[in-house]
Amino acid sequence: MIALRMGLLSRPPFVVDAAPTPAELVRRLETVRYRIAILGLPAQGMEFKDVLPLVRGEGRLNARCILIVLASPDHLEEMRPSIGKGLNGLLSRSAAPADLEAEIARQIHVAPRVETRQMARLKAKIAQSPSALICQTLNVSASGMFLSSMIKLPVGTVFDFELALPRLKLPVSGRARVVRHSSQEKEKRDGMGAEFISFTTDGRAQLMDFLARLPQPAKK
Repeated sequence: MIALRMGLLSRPPFVVDAAPTPAELVRRLETVRYRIAILGLPAQGMEFKDVLPLVRGEGRLNARCILIVLASPDHLEEMRPSIGKGLNGLLSRSAAPADLEAEIARQIHVAPRVETRQMARLKAKIAQSPSALICQTLNVSASGMFLSSMIKLPVGTVFDFELALPRLKLPVSGRARVVRHSSQEKEKRDGMGAEFISFTTDGRAQLMDFLARLPQPAKK
């Protein structure tokens, strides 16, 4: 059983609370307010009918949180009628991480990141000296991108970017800010996450059109 405080998978701010036992889950739900709770059920004898009152009961700390259940395949149909009646989202436990991220995005109305490999040219000024990098994006969304690079700009650095997209004669360009670093040891990829600040001309519309044309994760 897991519970998420806020944000999408792989995006800051993001904290995972693990509740290894039913007793610990009850304690967490009674003492910690979550924006999103994602529970794998059934687990260790605890059924969905046991959990729902703990989350949605009158006066409960997490009565207004988003509740998503990852259910065993043979329990999906029995839980489906509860969608909209205390349960916000339902997926199979075998759902791909991309499907879970898409469901979280749908619940909090944020565009999920899409796996894509495109070249990005970055220009930044660090310590009064201009610095230029050419990186490959590993994923991109309407709000930001993850850049594969062994050279990392400091968190908080604002930089100009040019993102080459298929079918476009000119790259999408604008300004972005570094929000986090990743490491090969912890995340199996080395690079930095950046959020978009602004676009030049119709860059945002071109990016949204590109994302809309990409295959979306299949629904379970």
